[in-house]
Amino acid sequence: MDDFIITRRFHFSASHKYYLKNLTYKENLNLFGKTIFEHGHNYNVFISIKGKMNEKTQMVINISQIKEIVNEVIDEFYDHKNLNLDNPFFKEKLPSTENISISFWHFLNDKLKLYEVKTYENEEIFSIYKGGSNVILGRVYKFSCGHKLYNPKLSKEENFKLYGKCSNENGHGHEYRLEVYIEGEVDKETGFVMNLNELDKIIFEVLEEIDHKFLNYDVDFFRDKLPTTENLLLFLKMKLKPKLKNLKKLRIFETENNIFEIECE
Repeated sequence: MDDFIITRRFHFSASHKYYLKNLTYKENLNLFGKTIFEHGHNYNVFISIKGKMNEKTQMVINISQIKEIVNEVIDEFYDHKNLNLDNPFFKEKLPSTENISISFWHFLNDKLKLYEVKTYENEEIFSIYKGGSNVILGRVYKFSCGHKLYNPKLSKEENFKLYGKCSNENGHGHEYRLEVYIEGEVDKETGFVMNLNELDKIIFEVLEEIDHKFLNYDVDFFRDKLPTTENLLLFLKMKLKPKLKNLKKLRIFETENNIFEIECE
């Protein structure tokens, strides 16, 4: 019998801060920046259940049951709460995005057959937890490029047949959305898989090579390659993997409709 994965999205608003008591104020500020001060987010949490279909109900689980169980936990421990003070899971842990996903697993796994918990702190930071010791940290970046998909060995008509409007000889461009997935164990003190400041520095250094560039002419990698999104992913993987050993995956939204990804393990 086939397995199914059922996902339901939930929302809550909460405050938190990052501050380690064993560090000085200046050390905390250097490590966490402004997040040492209490601030808040409108979180989105995706709870995924995996299981087989019940022959009687013709469902894996009634969505209403998921809503009832998860909303009860959210109301008691998360929504309109100070996570540092009101949620017992964070008595000895910082409420990082990674630890929030783990905490939902802690509260729900004995009540639901969880497959995955995915927490969005905002549109640029998320985490994924599937049990075990590792968590996936997701970080979103944007960059803009011009390019054209035009093979000089082919005629204009042949290029248009292959690449459509993308073969315009004068080029066109996109604002790309890049999702970077980092997998690893959560640091017991910080609650991070990786410090975002360190990750940002690495990513921005690489994006500087392509951001606001016409890929065909301004980036050496594309001198003998068409700047398809597939090749753009290969370029990013080549640049990032040596610097990020725990890089798991890259995903690019060329547009809202066209999404590409590559595994990096």
